[in-house]
Amino acid sequence: MNREDYIAKAPTFTIYDGFCKTKSVLENHSRIIVSVSGGSDSDDMVDIAEHLKPDDGCELIYVWFDTGIEMAATKRHLKYLQERYGIEIHTESGHKKVAAAVRSDGYPFMNKVVSEYIDRLQTHDFQWEDKPFDVLCQEYPNCKAALRWWCNNWKSEPHKPLQTEIASRGRLKEFMILNPPTFRISKQCCDLAKKSAGDLARAKFGVGIQFIGVRKAEGGPRSTVYKSCMADGKHGLQHFPLFWWSNDDKRAFERTYDIRHSDAYTAYGCSRTGCAGCPFGSRFESELEMLNTFEPSLGMAVSRIFSPSYEYTRAFRDFKKEATRWNL
Repeated sequence: MNREDYIAKAPTFTIYDGFCKTKSVLENHSRIIVSVSGGSDSDDMVDIAEHLKPDDGCELIYVWFDTGIEMAATKRHLKYLQERYGIEIHTESGHKKVAAAVRSDGYPFMNKVVSEYIDRLQTHDFQWEDKPFDVLCQEYPNCKAALRWWCNNWKSEPHKPLQTEIASRGRLKEFMILNPPTFRISKQCCDLAKKSAGDLARAKFGVGIQFIGVRKAEGGPRSTVYKSCMADGKHGLQHFPLFWWSNDDKRAFERTYDIRHSDAYTAYGCSRTGCAGCPFGSRFESELEMLNTFEPSLGMAVSRIFSPSYEYTRAFRDFKKEATRWNL
C-alpha cells in the first residue's frame, strides 16, 4: 500500500491528522530513531513509520531497549515485526540493567514521585520524624523540597500539584514513621536502564530525533508531562505519532490496518508490557501471577530482584487495610 492510499484509509480524523503531522516529520529529517517496545502502541507506530516514510531521503533506525527483565513474548514479537516489515530492530542497553541498578541505586516503590522524595530524604539520613516543617528544615537544611512533601507543605506553592504531598498517598506517612524503610528507595532504575538507553542510542547512531509511542489517553506520567505530539528537552527532539489518539481511535486503526499484538496481550492477558513485575505498577501482584503461569523463570527472577520493594508495599497495603478496618 503506498503512502497516499494508506493515509486515505485513515478511519478517523484524529488518525488522519496524526498521519499528516508524522509524514511532515519524516520528510524533514534524514535519520530517525524509532523506539520499539513490543507494546501495542509501539506496534501501531511501527506500522505508521513504515508506511509513511519517503521512498528516499529518510533512514529509520529501529531500536529496542533491553532492561534485562523483558518477557520472552516481547522478544518473539520483535522477531515477528522484523519479518512482517522487513526491518532490523537493534538491541540497545542503558548504563545499567535493572537488576544492577536497583542493587546500586535503590528500589522503585509506589511511583516515581514518591520514590524521588524518599530518595532525597534518605540521602540526608532522615529519621522519619513527625515534626513541623520549620523544625525539620533546621535539622535538614538542604532537603527543603522533600521535607515539603513529607510535611504536606506545598500549599504555600500553588503551582505544585497535590500529589506532591505525602497525604495524597493515604496513610503512607504514618506507616513510614512506624516502619522506616531498611533499604534504599529510588526511581533511578528507570533512568539508568531505559532513559539512558535512548540517550546512548541517539549518540551512537548520530540521530537528533526519536519516535516514541506515547498516547495522552493512556494516562500515566508520560502522558501528562508532554503537552503536544512534539517535545524538545533534555532527551532531545521527540515526536509522538499517536499522541492525540483516543482508545477508540486506536481500536479503529488496528482493525483497519490489521495490526497483530504480542502474546503478552493475546495469550497472557497483559494490559501493558515493559519491565516485567515493575513495583511502580499498582497491579504487580496479578502481573507476578501471570509471569509465574506463562514465564516462570522470569517470574522467579523479578521476585528476587524487587523483593524488598514488594514486601514493603505489601506491608503498607496491610497497614492501610487494618487502619481502615478499625477506622483509625
